[in-house]
Amino acid sequence: MTILPCCNASLEPVLRPQSRVSNELQFLGWNVPPDQIQYIPEHWLTQLEPPASMHYMLAILYTFLFFASTIGNGLVLWVFMSAKSLRTPSNIFVLNLAFLDFIMCAKAPIFIYNSFHRGFALGNTWCQIFAAIGSYSGIGAGMLNAAIGYDRYNVITKPMNRSMTMTKSIIMNLLIWLYCTPWVIMPLTGFWDRFVPGTL
Repeated sequence: MTILPCCNASLEPVLRPQSRVSNELQFLGWNVPPDQIQYIPEHWLTQLEPPASMHYMLAILYTFLFFASTIGNGLVLWVFMSAKSLRTPSNIFVLNLAFLDFIMCAKAPIFIYNSFHRGFALGNTWCQIFAAIGSYSGIGAGMLNAAIGYDRYNVITKPMNRSMTMTKSIIMNLLIWLYCTPWVIMPLTGFWDRFVPGTL
């Protein structure tokens, strides 16, 4: 009687992309070079490849979002930088949020390229760049929304006592960037976990 292992955790993962394709099924990672497939968590390699039309649909959607967001946030940055009357302590938060949204848009071409190539086409280096930009812009935007909420709360509850000064606003914005930095640097350098590809 042969006892089969209950899981394949001790088995070496298959690193040959051609083995990801059978006569009827195609799994994620089928088009990833052997030297790059090691960066993809094994869980994703057990999932079926979505139809090519889904990749292309996402690429087209993100192309539209890239242009709309880049132009929109670019205009916000340009207006705030050119109009001195808008440079108020409260608007510094909005300006910083627009900048973070702008760099979030800047990484969209990586996703678009990968989508048109149906997977992990640009390799691990660009995956790390994509994740680092996403971490800065995502965490930073969340913190900035909290800071804007704090500022709006004070405006509503203490309309005659504006405590938000330009110095306080700049310090809060700098603290937000400082807070985001470890969560980007630690996985980027491998000091604490690492960035890995998600759904391909």
